[in-house]
Amino acid sequence: MAFAVQHPELTLTQVADQLDVPKGYRVEIIGDQIIVSAPPFGRHARIVRELYRALLDIRPGEFGPVEMVTLSPPHLDQRSIPDPVVLPEHVITDDEWVFPVSAALLAVEVTSPGNADNDRVRKLRGYALAGVPLYLFIDIVEETVTLFEEPHGQGYDRHTRVAIGSRVKLPEPFSVTLDTTAFAARKSNAG
Repeated sequence: MAFAVQHPELTLTQVADQLDVPKGYRVEIIGDQIIVSAPPFGRHARIVRELYRALLDIRPGEFGPVEMVTLSPPHLDQRSIPDPVVLPEHVITDDEWVFPVSAALLAVEVTSPGNADNDRVRKLRGYALAGVPLYLFIDIVEETVTLFEEPHGQGYDRHTRVAIGSRVKLPEPFSVTLDTTAFAARKSNAG
């Protein structure tokens, strides 16, 4: 769900902060829109869980994966909530919920049918502009995993795309190969 701002004297951040959304909903500012999303569920939530577990095992020592935190570039009216993000441990404090996007080592987005274009285009651009070294994009609509590396301007100079179920190599400081088999769609046993 996107909102148009009717009060030009307010910033998008001010409007977003005043929204009364159900518990667990995400409020992001992407481009010139406020995006309100339901919490991840089903396959999306399962992928985030599996990826979080993997990141705990493969993260560089001074970094940690976190979920449901907000990233914001300095001096811009933007906010994103990756699923998850890897940040330096010293940045992760108990009294903050907004972190500088430039501190992120790896941002991860898992698409949902309603937000795929935001993750494919707008968040890719935002993470690149902020200098996030690695952007892992898991597209459950296209059934692909894309790792973007070497941010440059509004994009990344390198990317590796594999089918979900394949392996993707995460470069330094991770230096591991991530198996995406657990991201594959599962059929319901109900019936």
